Amino acid sequence: MGKRYYCAYCDRSFKDDPEARKKHLSSLQHAKNRADHYNMFKDPEAILKEECTKIPCKWYLSVGDCAFGLGCRFSHYTPPMMWELQRLVAMKNQSKLNVTPENGWPNPDDIIKEYFENATSANSTEEFNYPAWHRPLELRDYSMLPPSLWPITPESLANTSTFREWG
Repeated sequence: MGKRYYCAYCDRSFKDDPEARKKHLSSLQHAKNRADHYNMFKDPEAILKEECTKIPCKWYLSVGDCAFGLGCRFSHYTPPMMWELQRLVAMKNQSKLNVTPENGWPNPDDIIKEYFENATSANSTEEFNYPAWHRPLELRDYSMLPPSLWPITPESLANTSTFREWG
């Protein structure tokens, strides 16, 4: 059968030999699929910069579809999408600045510092008060239950004779 090479960008496999792999990796379809994959992780600021330089695609804006898809040299962003992208970039730039809590934006470094100070200042020997579980009177008679289902108490742990009854 031989080894097969699988390209995750193109979602296809073929015989794995150096010539076939080189031919595939240099193909235009592979280059397009690889670029499309990495474009999904682009910074909004870089996308905005690219899209502002492009002319809107008339075919995409009028029909809602373009035969070139992601490979189109024109912009497929509508005006509301561009405004949203500009807003995202503005928010990102605003968060880069050291905004004070008075402006409504807490400083992330202060939040992290406060969290770790509170976590380390808690005394590890501090006792916790767990809620007491109250059982109804009907359930206090365990004669109908097998011993393995009886609640564990310090007295039952000290009495090892009940373990023989478990079966």
